[in-house]
Amino acid sequence: MASSYWKSSQFDQWLFDRQELLSVRLRDISSWSINNNSSPITEDDYLKILIFYSNIIQYIGEQYKVRQQVIATGIVYLKRFYARYPLKSIDPWLLCPTCLFLAAKVEEFSTLNHPRVCNAAAATYKKYVHLLGGPNEYPYQIKHILECEFYLLEIMDCCLIVYHPYRSLDMYTREFQIDQQLFEASWRIINDSLKTDAPLLYPPYEIALACLLLAATYRDKMALLKQYMIDAQIDVERIYEVVKHLLKYYELMTTYDADSPHEGKQIKEILSKIPKPKVLSNDSLQSNDQTTTTTQQNSNNTNNN
Repeated sequence: MASSYWKSSQFDQWLFDRQELLSVRLRDISSWSINNNSSPITEDDYLKILIFYSNIIQYIGEQYKVRQQVIATGIVYLKRFYARYPLKSIDPWLLCPTCLFLAAKVEEFSTLNHPRVCNAAAATYKKYVHLLGGPNEYPYQIKHILECEFYLLEIMDCCLIVYHPYRSLDMYTREFQIDQQLFEASWRIINDSLKTDAPLLYPPYEIALACLLLAATYRDKMALLKQYMIDAQIDVERIYEVVKHLLKYYELMTTYDADSPHEGKQIKEILSKIPKPKVLSNDSLQSNDQTTTTTQQNSNNTNNN
């Protein structure tokens, strides 16, 4: 696994520098027009937006009953896209089911049934429609997800294989004879790590070790893990950086109010500040499809000439 990861496009093209990631987000935020009566968007607000839409993929996937690894890959696709492009470039409500749809193919879960994907997305949309200030019904159809899939493939340069920390956790479980309780706690923390920037900044083995370390904080395996990091000459500072990302996530979740029993006042205000792509009617979308097709045909004719 390790040798494959170090030769992968994930390592070569999709590991970001923290400052690079922050710079992209600050440029995105600076382009938003904020009402004078509204407070400016903070980095914490931006992180909550990404948490919200990562959870949307989680909810859609759970409704469809896909494997957690499919959901994890879908969330990483979402993170990759918005690490390079602003939130207003594609409506996240279109990108989320698209990421899951593509992830299911890549993870060989099988191609998801088209109507069921839209139904799961629509049910999730309905759950949060009171926070969105948009249409009352889910505004997209499967044809839009399929079109978005091609765009996503192009943006990611077909770099689709994602190495997750789950496999590293399996390896550590065998090596350190970790009991089921600690394994399950570490697995849950890995799921939480997907909602942080860690998958964009650190290799999966470092994330897995940080999650295991956090889960083992008050367990008898802590000394063994620390000795392992010393013997294996692992950069302890980087492991604790991942832990800091996780602790930051848990801190943000103390004021995250998108889900019941909260009313969602804060997240509604944050989401309202995102410049939203225009949602077209079905007639407009059909017209736009015809225009796109005509443009592509004209372009092909020009290239042939």
